[in-house]
Amino acid sequence: MTTRQSVKQNWSAHFSGFLLSPFFLILCLTWFELSNGSKSTGKQLIAEVPGDIMLGGLFPVHTSGATMCNAINPERGIQRVEAMLFTIDEINNKSELLPGIRLGATIRDTCSASNFGLEQALQFVQSGSKCDNVNWAQQPQQSSSNVVTRGVVGSSYSSVTILVANLFRLFSIPQISYASTSAVLSDKRAFPLFARTVPSDVVQARAMASLVSAHNWTYVSTVRSAGDYGDSGMDAFWKEADKLGVCIAAREVIRPNYGTDELDAIVHVLRHDFAKARVVVLFTGMDHTKLLLDAVRRAGLTDHFVWIASDGWGRENLPVSNNSRVANGALTIEIQSKPVAAFTDHYLNLGYDNPRNPWFKEYWEDLFGCTFGNSVRGKRATTDKVKMITALVPCSRDPKLRLRDKIGPDFKQEAKIQFVYDAVYAFASGLHMLQRQLCLGSPHSPNWDKYGCVAKLLNYSGVDFYKLMIKANFTREYNFKTNFIVLTQKYKHVSYGQLW
Repeated sequence: MTTRQSVKQNWSAHFSGFLLSPFFLILCLTWFELSNGSKSTGKQLIAEVPGDIMLGGLFPVHTSGATMCNAINPERGIQRVEAMLFTIDEINNKSELLPGIRLGATIRDTCSASNFGLEQALQFVQSGSKCDNVNWAQQPQQSSSNVVTRGVVGSSYSSVTILVANLFRLFSIPQISYASTSAVLSDKRAFPLFARTVPSDVVQARAMASLVSAHNWTYVSTVRSAGDYGDSGMDAFWKEADKLGVCIAAREVIRPNYGTDELDAIVHVLRHDFAKARVVVLFTGMDHTKLLLDAVRRAGLTDHFVWIASDGWGRENLPVSNNSRVANGALTIEIQSKPVAAFTDHYLNLGYDNPRNPWFKEYWEDLFGCTFGNSVRGKRATTDKVKMITALVPCSRDPKLRLRDKIGPDFKQEAKIQFVYDAVYAFASGLHMLQRQLCLGSPHSPNWDKYGCVAKLLNYSGVDFYKLMIKANFTREYNFKTNFIVLTQKYKHVSYGQLW
């Protein structure tokens, strides 16, 4: 029996126990709906690094707007994808980690949307099981490989992560998120195979409440994004604020379908109904933060509110685009992280010809304001407006041109690059521990059974691998005690103390 046959037999046996479960039936219906929808046509783009053992990656390469996959997401999308690719390369170049075995990756775009993210996550589940005549692998792929995904790095937004974590639990696929902070994900009974390299929103909410109390602000309004991130985060803030004697004025919520009228109405409530509460606490996603600040600008409320914002805003530039005056003086929370120095060199040294990242040319076009011609779309949504591509000049194909030539002096690593890096290393270190446990002999010996070793690593129980990985990495080899920092609008970092 070959390695692949052995692995597929193992998965087929695992599938049979869940064919009649309610969650499985829901997934079948979801897959049928997604497969017959109009949100994707043609081949889905993936970034891939070949390897003996494959990890999956889920990243918000595009934002979600009027269309399912809207504007390119430079920091949270492109930078994070490159961070995973960079980390895979670094691990494969280390002879002391996973010796004799190459780690690979298949990375998919969630488009910052829950249903689309679930569709991408389904691609990591082995084909071979059908429900209601729907083939789990019917969507076209660009990869000819059909190998087991040993674990998944991602996703970013909690709403996406919660959905895909339920899927991965069903098929015993370990998952490590680098950015999802919802307190809901801390429930190990509901998410037994989920881990993260960032703390939960409970810790962040405590930091925000302490910040409010430290400034003697006792009456504040709150605005949250509807959904797992905003709801659980703001609920935690309310509880912490109550402990510290902080009273809550407005309790506004931004829902996914809100337009300018609804946002203007929220600003009216903040300005007129609760006029004495000049401090506004935000637990909102980046896009909702931008929409709210746009509405404040339309109302002409320059320097009126004091904003205390969660990491949904953090150090991102998008919310303050065209809104610098209404955002002036904001205090935003971000998890303390250290830049990965070697990644900066890697990223700034990238040229337009980056074949393993299929979204990179689109990012390059947006950054340089040009077009490669063959990737022209009639319109492209940008962060500020919809611009016509046909008016753009052709992109230079100078092989010496690098990102550093455009953004070098102003480049800042995205805040969670370190946590992508940590998540990949957590998987690699867990696999290394498992290799030492299961594989006999030296990888440097000519008689070493590499394929037998790989088969053992792939067939090992996902539940047991998760337990080994957590024990090996999250307590002994890694120290995830985390500092939160407060960022002023000019992004001067002020340490706020160790909280978790």
